[in-house]
Amino acid sequence: MKRLLSFLRRNQPPRGLRSALVATLVALGPLAASAIELPAGFTAETLATQLNGATAFVRLPDGRILIADQTGPLRVWKDGALQPRPALDLSDRLDTWWERGLIGVTLHPDFPRTPHMFVLYVAKAPYTHHVLSRFTFDGAVLDPASEQILLEGDDQSLVTSKQPAGHQGGPLRFGPDGKLYVAIGEQAAGQPAQQLNRLLGKILRLNPDGTIPTDNPFYTQTTGKYRAIWALGLRNPFGLAFQPETGRLFATDVGLSAFEEVDEIVRGANYGWPEAEGMSAHPVFKNPLHAYPPAIGRSIVGGAFHPREPATHGVTQAFPSPWRGKFFFADWKANWIKALDPDAPESVATFARGLDGPVALEFEPDGAMLVLNRATIWRDGKNWKSDAGSLVRIRYTGVVPAVDVAAVPPRTLGDTGVAQRLAPFTPQPDFVAVKLNAAPWFPGVTTRRWLSLPVAAQLTVDADGEFSFPAGTVVIQHHVATKTGAPLETQILRFAGPGSHSRIARAAAYRWSGDGAALVTESAIVPLPGDEARRWMFSAAEQELKLDTVVAGFLLPINLRQLDAAQTQLWITRGWLAAGTGLSAFPRLVPLDQTEAPVEVRVRSYLDANCATCHRPGGLSRAAFDTRFATPLGKSGLLHAEPIGGDLGIPGAKVLIPGVPEKSLLFRRLADPGPFRMPPLGLHDETSPVAPLVEVWIRSLK
Repeated sequence: MKRLLSFLRRNQPPRGLRSALVATLVALGPLAASAIELPAGFTAETLATQLNGATAFVRLPDGRILIADQTGPLRVWKDGALQPRPALDLSDRLDTWWERGLIGVTLHPDFPRTPHMFVLYVAKAPYTHHVLSRFTFDGAVLDPASEQILLEGDDQSLVTSKQPAGHQGGPLRFGPDGKLYVAIGEQAAGQPAQQLNRLLGKILRLNPDGTIPTDNPFYTQTTGKYRAIWALGLRNPFGLAFQPETGRLFATDVGLSAFEEVDEIVRGANYGWPEAEGMSAHPVFKNPLHAYPPAIGRSIVGGAFHPREPATHGVTQAFPSPWRGKFFFADWKANWIKALDPDAPESVATFARGLDGPVALEFEPDGAMLVLNRATIWRDGKNWKSDAGSLVRIRYTGVVPAVDVAAVPPRTLGDTGVAQRLAPFTPQPDFVAVKLNAAPWFPGVTTRRWLSLPVAAQLTVDADGEFSFPAGTVVIQHHVATKTGAPLETQILRFAGPGSHSRIARAAAYRWSGDGAALVTESAIVPLPGDEARRWMFSAAEQELKLDTVVAGFLLPINLRQLDAAQTQLWITRGWLAAGTGLSAFPRLVPLDQTEAPVEVRVRSYLDANCATCHRPGGLSRAAFDTRFATPLGKSGLLHAEPIGGDLGIPGAKVLIPGVPEKSLLFRRLADPGPFRMPPLGLHDETSPVAPLVEVWIRSLK
């Protein structure tokens, strides 16, 4: 069945036929979600595919699941398949650009006796604004005529923003007090999050009928709808969840460049945005319970609590210890789910990896977790993919499947068989050293790399100079603390191939202690030995690492642009590359300190090695520019481009203004040692070494 589904997606029959065929196949039975990595005893199955623009979902008591499509329909999953008729369709009234559209849904806490469903959407008329509405559920569909508008947001055209359709928020939750809590983003505008005459960047609290409780914290300081404000200073809150036993409210807030946050929302608190991101020393701002940098993940999304004592909450097949009572949250770009201990928030463990752009998760009454995968960016016209999402159920069965020995990394580096000698680390003779023209910048760390191909195997090269690695290829990356010479981490990437899968590797990292190294099972950022001001990230094992979207940890910079002429010829001689295919004419990077090279070549080489993983067609960044070395500057999208991630408060700032580095965010963010620095790995507080050259380069441009 999985092969047939894959065939349908590859060959793209007409959309209606494709959807019908996929729905029929799914109705035959759930698909094993084999790419998802879970703890022993857990299994994942795919309940639905071909979901379009998935944003949120809610489970009905009878087992049906309603799934919000950003473009307007509220789809119904029932009896193992998506139903052809949506429960509601708001398509005709929505603005669906970027993050706008149908973005939130929840049930009345007394549903179905009180048959009300609440939705949050962004309407296009008479002006673009949030609308919180209540509909009556007749058992099969929501009656459009029953709509009661409870709250209308501000006119978004009155807010100045570089991306006014961004950061819309969306989650809705009823609290144990019977009140409805609503999370709204700050429209990528920043400052409205601190203003009590704007609903943007806030958590709101209302009665189920839309009236505003008089005990709201700003009730006497504001008027009208602004009395609904419960908490402020948030950027783009994407998840809300109440702890069943205590009523504590947690929110997940998407960061800019420095930190993603898990916040405990309390009455009247200010969470600091845009004045603070992550932890702050400001006495007015409430710090997050947990914050992680972009090296760990790039876009925190939905979250949910698993009960501490499931038997008292109707859960019959609960997760086992240590997962009970934890707050589970997902990251859309990193494709993982982690679990946080609410009483010890420094304790965070990875629960799942290998998801597909998750946006929301919930627990079912029987203890299973439902995960909604969006699998595409927002509707910005750049990389949007329709019908890409899926709904997955994760259960604890207690059944541990037979171990695939090839898929389980050895527990120690010595057991991998790649080392001829551990201390000092020396690979087996079949590994060949790889020297990069322009190595990525890891301050305080020196890295060596080796490559081994199977006998008679050959690398293939695409038009961008990226290698496809044949099955059996192994890459070693060995990181050493420069100051002390002590080994930090040795990474091993193994490729299964062939075809497109050759850009996916099984990756394992080994953390050194003394003369040995043990498998890293949980990512961690720690100070460098003897260099406490700098940090290093140890990367947890990945069963299916997607090299084209990795931004930290297992970054693999081996491509044709990185090989000099001598190394290219050596690989041709070894049979690793085919001769006579124009390899010698391919543009090559140069090191930053190669002073005889033109400044632009040095700058563009650095940007390729350190930035192009995200800033390229199909990359993780929403910014539409391309920093790859071979892309002509005039076609890169850098010149005079509007900033997507904020303008740092610089009037007239663009990504790159020729001759004006002080207004060019490319320079300002590379020179910034603070939270808005680039690359945004969160591992150091140093100015990028390329910044002075970038300033010289920009001044030279006309």
